Amino acid sequence: MALDCDFDVVIVNYNGARVLGAALSSCLAEGVPATSCIVVDNGSRDASQALVRDDFPGVIWIGNPCNAGFARAVNQGLRQARAKLVLILNNDAELLPGALASLSACFAAHPQAAVIAPRLVDAGGAAQNVAAPWPRWWREILPKSLLKRLAPQHFGGRLAQVGEDRTVASVIGAAMAVRRSAVANFGPMDEDFFFYLEETEWCERAWRHGWQVWFCPGASVRHRLGATAKRFEAAARIEFHRSRLLYARKMEGFWAWAFLVLWLPIRTAIDWLAQGILTLASFGALAAARQRFRVYGHLLVWHLRGRPSHLGLPDKCREP
Repeated sequence: MALDCDFDVVIVNYNGARVLGAALSSCLAEGVPATSCIVVDNGSRDASQALVRDDFPGVIWIGNPCNAGFARAVNQGLRQARAKLVLILNNDAELLPGALASLSACFAAHPQAAVIAPRLVDAGGAAQNVAAPWPRWWREILPKSLLKRLAPQHFGGRLAQVGEDRTVASVIGAAMAVRRSAVANFGPMDEDFFFYLEETEWCERAWRHGWQVWFCPGASVRHRLGATAKRFEAAARIEFHRSRLLYARKMEGFWAWAFLVLWLPIRTAIDWLAQGILTLASFGALAAARQRFRVYGHLLVWHLRGRPSHLGLPDKCREP
């Protein structure tokens, strides 16, 4: 199949040998040459490198000795890319037929688009959420049920059901295409973010520089949602709170950051106590409550210890 668009694909991988082959195969099936596929590996200890070497000759392999984080790995891939358009794809995501051609057409239709997200679907074809609002401190106070009523297109996943192109504040990083000339203007991903909110900050920065972010549902990608977060639930929550505070400091200002430094541990303590009471009331019979009690406990300890940088997801590169 010949591809009538100029795309490179960057896939960030971390111990993803079980799913990486399907992601690469879907790119090749869409007509992307192997030499235009770039795998940036964050210190995997599984058979990922052997898989690429043996089954996907020509694919570019960039190996980090440790887990450098999503943003740094994406930037490594972008520096290697030469095409006008670059698709950033999770290792647990697969392109569905016609995805790249539809994304290319969307870029042509929207010349100010810097970032475009395709439709995301699960293994059964059900739509996943594809967009998110910019984080704001006041949203941390409101219940999620209220947020879903106020902005269902962001918090309820309904945007994934629409059939027309539309602008969005930011997109989900599982699959997003970028225009390299735009990235040259507003800059690469912020490598201070290790895991979570790096793509959100990138999108808000693009808007601030006069570019646009679009959702184009004509392109579809199958995605296995949240594999890393499910494997390391407590550590992932720590990373999210770390990124949320960083986002506040960088994008919302000092007072928003100061408020969240106080509010996030208070909210975590409330959640921990609530799950503890539920666990006691059920005599430990509710496995979900026990798990949430454990996760919130780890998160609360992290806050009370002063949010140490070495805690969180495993195999992280040491800070210079």
